[in-house]
Amino acid sequence: MFWFLIFISSSLVIIVLSITYLQQRENIVRTNNLIEASYLSLLGKVVAQKDFFSYDTKNGDFFELGESVFLEKDQILTDSTLNLLEAARKSIGQRTHEIGEELQQLESSVKQIDSVFARIVEMVKQRGFKDYMLEGQMRADVHWLEDITEIPKADILTLRRHEKDYIIRNETKYVQQLNARVEQIRKQLNRSNNINSARLQDIQIHLNGYQEKFNQLVNLDQKIGIKNNTVLKLELDQRIAQVESGFSQLVQKARKRKQTLFARLNAIFIGLAVALPLVSIWLSYLISKRITKPLTALTVYITRFVDSNFTLAEENPKVRTKDEIGKLTQNFSILKDEIITQLQFFKEKVEERTQALASANQRLRHVNEANKRFVPQEFITYLGKTSIEEVHLGDQVQREMTIMFTDIRKFTQLSETLSPQENFDFINNYLNQIVPIIQRNHGVIDKFIGDSVMALFPDGPESALQTILEFNEALRQFNQQLSKNNRAPIRIGTGIHTGQLILGTIGNKERLQTTVISDAVNIASRVEGLTKFYKADTILTEDAISNLPIHHNFHYRFLDFVKVKGKSKVISVFELLSDQDPKLGYQATYASAVHLMRSRQIEQAANLFHQLYQDNTEDEVVKVILDRCNYYLQYGLPEGWDGVEEMQEK
Repeated sequence: MFWFLIFISSSLVIIVLSITYLQQRENIVRTNNLIEASYLSLLGKVVAQKDFFSYDTKNGDFFELGESVFLEKDQILTDSTLNLLEAARKSIGQRTHEIGEELQQLESSVKQIDSVFARIVEMVKQRGFKDYMLEGQMRADVHWLEDITEIPKADILTLRRHEKDYIIRNETKYVQQLNARVEQIRKQLNRSNNINSARLQDIQIHLNGYQEKFNQLVNLDQKIGIKNNTVLKLELDQRIAQVESGFSQLVQKARKRKQTLFARLNAIFIGLAVALPLVSIWLSYLISKRITKPLTALTVYITRFVDSNFTLAEENPKVRTKDEIGKLTQNFSILKDEIITQLQFFKEKVEERTQALASANQRLRHVNEANKRFVPQEFITYLGKTSIEEVHLGDQVQREMTIMFTDIRKFTQLSETLSPQENFDFINNYLNQIVPIIQRNHGVIDKFIGDSVMALFPDGPESALQTILEFNEALRQFNQQLSKNNRAPIRIGTGIHTGQLILGTIGNKERLQTTVISDAVNIASRVEGLTKFYKADTILTEDAISNLPIHHNFHYRFLDFVKVKGKSKVISVFELLSDQDPKLGYQATYASAVHLMRSRQIEQAANLFHQLYQDNTEDEVVKVILDRCNYYLQYGLPEGWDGVEEMQEK
């Protein structure tokens, strides 16, 4: 027992010393690895930034969707670099003050690089590319000018040539030439007697807009400095070069520190590591004759038993001694037989349960998939539930959402020309076009009402308006298919409103249904009905507009103050316009006419609306308001008229 205790004590000393030695080595290696890994992460960040400048600054998807693989990679690598530097600084602690200060300085420098790069990215977004952002707005103005006849085509071509020369060569002389040519065109327009004042105003608006946006684009290019590697781009490159140099010096210093510390550790532990094993070997030899032989035999058998996956049953290990090792051998034989019996029984039960569970899971998946078709998973989530099994009668939650009602115009007349099967096929084909758009923009279908769709947008009106704009392209393709089948094209009317609503379950214990209850839903339905009165495709309320982000890209124009049927509250309604809508070209004139009418200057308003309608006969909203003005001129304003139109129909 004495020798055994000596052996155990010496072994423990060896273990403690070995662990201490390994821990210190690992800490040194870990610190160096963290520094080198942070350097590699920084180099990856620099590559990601270069890739962004090379590809995304000329990638329309970046400006349209605001998404960039290289920006995401840059942010990930930035976080990785900073985290690795912080971990290296903590690993060093207070023992190497100089390296710790350099790590802290590098952290600060990396953050400065990220700050400069973020400013460049923001300016690149503002500048845009081709048909996007500022450059896209500039091109929209010049495309409008290209389509008119009041300015000679040669002048427009000259402007486009100067514009492209600047974009390609980045020389200021082309900026001066373009501005000079704009001034010449402006003087020619002012001297022309063949253009009426309203038309001249529209042309000047687009000409001024083109010039202003071009100069803004030039200003942004000068601030960014990507093309000639100046200003912010030069600052970014200088900071990156400074940080790379600092990293390179730090890596060399860390490697020298590693060599010094390793040499010191080796000198301390080599002597102890050599002496103590010799003592342990000598003590082990003294007791091995008594202990190791039966233990080795038992170990060999146990290994065979384990390698056989606990199925070795034809023999038992031999009992060689009568001491504790002999008893251990006997007990293992008993344990082995019990393990084999229990494993066989357990294996049979597991196979039975596995088959039953697989069958139950398959049935459950089918049921869940069927349930989702009738009860959207989003409704269950809104109610704070994880599955439909948790939903009970009366569950409800109040939230602010944007509600959208959309309906096919004159579908009743169309359905009369179709068989029942054709009606169902027509509606399903139509819904297959618009429902994916709603879902893609995070909308939730509340219900289908024949050809009508009610959808909810929990993210706000921005998602709903983007959905409507995407409807236009889907409807165009749908109408093309109808034309191929010799059917008339369809139009849809859409109403959008934002407000508080209650989502919940109604019915009884035998039959439940999810539904939405609120005054906001009724208003959205009435607003959709207003599209028939104003002959507008999409109408939204002031509540929807007020919930848009401060910086948004949607266009709309004021229609009226109305009281919808069944409501005493006055609401302001607006017509949604697409980016390419020609109505944007005379938005200011239209707003002036509306202001005159609401100021009771009916005759002046009627004249202005009449002029607008003559120039834009396809604008049915202008025709509706013009007819109202003519009615007021003929019969006079109603007594107590306050400019609110009270609707008598839904």
